[in-house]
Amino acid sequence: MTYKLDFSILKTLTGLAGVSGREHDVREYLKTLLAPYADEMRTDALGNLIVFKKGTSGKKMMLCAHTDEVGLMIHHVDDRGFARFITVGGIDPRTLPAQRVRVQTRNGELIGVIGVKPAHITTEADRGRALGVKELFIDLGLPAEEARKRVEAGDWAVLDREYVEFGDERISAKALDNRAGVFVLAELIRALKQPFYDVYAVFTVQEEVGLRGAQTAAYGIDADIALCLDTTGAADIPSVAPQDYITALGAGAGITAIDARTITPLWLFEALKQICDKNNILRQVRVAPRGGNDAGVVHLSKTGVPTCALSIPTRNIHSNVEVISKRDTENVFRLAFLAAQQGLGECAH
Repeated sequence: MTYKLDFSILKTLTGLAGVSGREHDVREYLKTLLAPYADEMRTDALGNLIVFKKGTSGKKMMLCAHTDEVGLMIHHVDDRGFARFITVGGIDPRTLPAQRVRVQTRNGELIGVIGVKPAHITTEADRGRALGVKELFIDLGLPAEEARKRVEAGDWAVLDREYVEFGDERISAKALDNRAGVFVLAELIRALKQPFYDVYAVFTVQEEVGLRGAQTAAYGIDADIALCLDTTGAADIPSVAPQDYITALGAGAGITAIDARTITPLWLFEALKQICDKNNILRQVRVAPRGGNDAGVVHLSKTGVPTCALSIPTRNIHSNVEVISKRDTENVFRLAFLAAQQGLGECAH
């Protein structure tokens, strides 16, 4: 196929704020983007956006990608105007000090800066231990009275970092987990024409806090087969042994064999590898002793759904400087496109 991915869509997606449970801006953008290509479109009770594209076989394929990103939720503004927060999703507190954030309030967005006790007044004992979230605060740059009027418990924030392309077709941005998967799924909807399956493209919510949106969506769709498009850790960095990489940046689409939540059925695993090998799609096998994604609940829906997670390798995952490869993203797109367009021969098992 000759379809060319429009990475400006990914740039827009990463710029949107969408912490778990607050994915509405991402959903509204996707509704506008995909309306001309959808046969049907709806939003369910939890906030999943479900885009339907009619196929030729009568069999149903669920394709999903989660729209939420890790972030922060404010629970207190003190009498000096500093905001305290909890993390939403898995964020390493070591990545947070000295970062800028965009606080989302009922009256619009505010810029803040995450602060911590400065190094020149810490003790040696302070410097020798890991920081906890309780030691961090958001400086809103406002007088205390105004800060407490404009920001309240339940307001949320995302890390603030612009999308950049650099090096050998690399992209760095916040929220590549999982706006990169969302981008691939959106481009699939735009590219598919008379696919083999009835395609239900589900842009799920609340993956980072327990795979919640995917669980309810899968139950309602009752698909014959499912592919979940997400990012995964690429630990191909200094100090990590090659056997612990999980995936490597630039080595192609990650086809999951196993992770902490899912074991891909053998016939499906082999069928996906075959598509890659027949179509010169660069691939690697993802064997992950920890972690999971929407596939973990989709495959357990009702009487079971054969499911595989297709992964885009990502360095610095769950930070504001995540890094992916354009070529890996293109390989995931090509694999998912051919699987949906041509079918996977699921009767072979």
